[in-house]
Amino acid sequence: MGILYGSIFHHSIGNIIKRGTFVMAHLVIVSLLCGLLLHNTAGSSQRRREGQAFTDVAILLSHPVTIEGQTETITVYKNENQSVQFFKALYVSSGGNQKLEFYHPVPEASVVLTANYSTRLTLPGSEGIRAVSGIYTVRVSDTSHDTITTQEMRVIIQRRGARYRPASTHFTVESAGNLSKSLLGVEPDDNNLRWRLDGHFYSATFADAQEAMASKTSGVFEGFEAGEYTHYNHAVVNVIVRNCSFTSWGDECSEECPKCFNGGMCSDRTGLCQCPPGVSGQHCEQVHGRNIFGQRGEYQCNENEHIPTCRGSQICYPDPFGCVCPAGYTGLDCTQGLFSSFNKVNPGQSTTITCITDVLDFSGWDMILSRSPNEADATGVSSMYEIGGPSNGPGTSRPITVDDAQPTDVYFCLLRQTETNLLAWLDTSFSTYALPVFSAAPKVMSRNQTSVTISWKAWEHGIDFGDPPVIAYIPYIREAAYGDWIRGPYLSTTAQPHYSFGNLTTDTYYIFAVSVVRNGTGGEGPRGPAVILKTLCNAPSPPSDIQVRVTHTNLVNVTWKPPAVTYCSTGITSYTIYYYVEGAPGDIESLAAAGGTTTWILVGGPTPGIGYVFSVSSTTDQESNTSLSTHVNIPATPFVITQDYFVLVGASVIGGCLIVIAILTSAAVVILGYLKGRRNNNEDKNVDDASYDAVQDELYEQTEAVEMHYTVTPKTRARDSVTSEEYDYVS
Repeated sequence: MGILYGSIFHHSIGNIIKRGTFVMAHLVIVSLLCGLLLHNTAGSSQRRREGQAFTDVAILLSHPVTIEGQTETITVYKNENQSVQFFKALYVSSGGNQKLEFYHPVPEASVVLTANYSTRLTLPGSEGIRAVSGIYTVRVSDTSHDTITTQEMRVIIQRRGARYRPASTHFTVESAGNLSKSLLGVEPDDNNLRWRLDGHFYSATFADAQEAMASKTSGVFEGFEAGEYTHYNHAVVNVIVRNCSFTSWGDECSEECPKCFNGGMCSDRTGLCQCPPGVSGQHCEQVHGRNIFGQRGEYQCNENEHIPTCRGSQICYPDPFGCVCPAGYTGLDCTQGLFSSFNKVNPGQSTTITCITDVLDFSGWDMILSRSPNEADATGVSSMYEIGGPSNGPGTSRPITVDDAQPTDVYFCLLRQTETNLLAWLDTSFSTYALPVFSAAPKVMSRNQTSVTISWKAWEHGIDFGDPPVIAYIPYIREAAYGDWIRGPYLSTTAQPHYSFGNLTTDTYYIFAVSVVRNGTGGEGPRGPAVILKTLCNAPSPPSDIQVRVTHTNLVNVTWKPPAVTYCSTGITSYTIYYYVEGAPGDIESLAAAGGTTTWILVGGPTPGIGYVFSVSSTTDQESNTSLSTHVNIPATPFVITQDYFVLVGASVIGGCLIVIAILTSAAVVILGYLKGRRNNNEDKNVDDASYDAVQDELYEQTEAVEMHYTVTPKTRARDSVTSEEYDYVS
């Protein structure tokens, strides 16, 4: 048994040790995973904060394509915690070949600080086109955190007239495999070009440079003919390769990007929407239009003394966004723009929006009207046009019909290149007229039991709401408790601004409002503020039983009884007392009694020694006729209360109390006597027959003695003839 128990003990200890080791191993693994996760999370959070530090950074390039003798500027917009350095890529000889080196500082004299913490690099055209055009690197350093962080952005100034012209100087792709020769301005079957990536030479095949790009996050592609590398006839394109897809971000690309509207792009570094020029907001939902840029729409082209308009310029944001044309423009030089016009109408009406462009060659392009700048959303658009082929010259336009135009509608003219899906878009600034609305409710001119007349002031632009011209008014009425609005007549603005509603129900609440009509179909605006009021009741009956008494101080106490029946929802709200000097009814004075439940009032002020006539009326929402008149005379000398008066009154009260006490005492004695007599009579009635005979005999003998004494003839009375009543009387 001891061995058995010992085996079990060692086995159990062994399991515990094994399990403990297993648990510890799990804890170590979990700790490592958690540490790695926290490290990655902390790293992502830190990089996100660093990336957010450059949200305010934007670059405005005066011209992405320059000409001989033209001065160019590169203006960097930033905040007070940031500094800027400019570098230019130069060709240097290396092993008998020309190599592109990016980080050659520009002369400090060409860099100046401007307003709003911006920094400008000026490239004088007098130094020649080779000195102006090329590839520039803008390095922005931020000191708002514990460590200095930097962000580099590439700016390319292309030479006009170059043999190879890319569709754009910047592209952002998910992978190098998305690149194509056509994007770089080269025909797909053109195999005579040489290629460089960031200055490094590759073989004649585009695929070699593309393969080298696969391991980079960005790079500058150059396509050129042999012997033409330094002649500036080649295409130069800055290609930005995202670390993540367009829908994810973070070090592991495990975070989901938010929805970015209006051409916005999710940053693979911060997870925030980078909005194109002319758009701002957390999701790029706020559209500003031309000449506005910056992630908050805080910068304007026309604030730059060198650039009065955004047309022909280029705007750059930190990677992965790159450089693009301003809102409403396209093309390598950002001069091929979109314009629009529209027929302004009242809301809900059909209108025409015309998209206009100055693109000269429409081969492979189309122009449409859409509710979104990202895609063709033709909701409410009854017709769209594809352009196709060459135009007839600048100002090519396409009218597009929109049904049921509403004030909240937003439409964009889209100019798309079908092969690359590159597009320029323009917010049409579409709008409708604002329908006029009164800012104040109408007034009540008059009312009775069955009609109400309302009035209103003429609509006035700037005080009331909406757009002129105003041509008419329409009054409305609705029963307050239930019912629909009933439309009144169409009243021209030249008529008097009032209207009477008739055939209404007595003692009923109604709501009144007025709408304003502007010129054009569908020009009636919403009903303005309303007024509610009640039609009058039939007049109530006057009070009855009017009593008028004069008090000892010559005040007049008037009392009355309310009307028997009141057919009004308000009930009696007040009474009014009228009085005048007797014989002078034309000089009437009145006094309103507070509240409809009052049935008396003291009237002061009548002149002593004069007679007055009083009457009373009752009021619901209108006043009744007056009651029958009651006359009263005011004593000439008011009774004055003195000290002797109080003594006399006191003595009278005491005397009266004594008299009352005496009367009550006498009454008590009488009542007690009566009750005692009744009790004795009841006892006598119980005397037996023997006692009765004895009494009768005694009474008879006494009677005879009396008669003999007075010598009166004796009166014989039979015993049986004596009634009990007589007996009681005699007794």
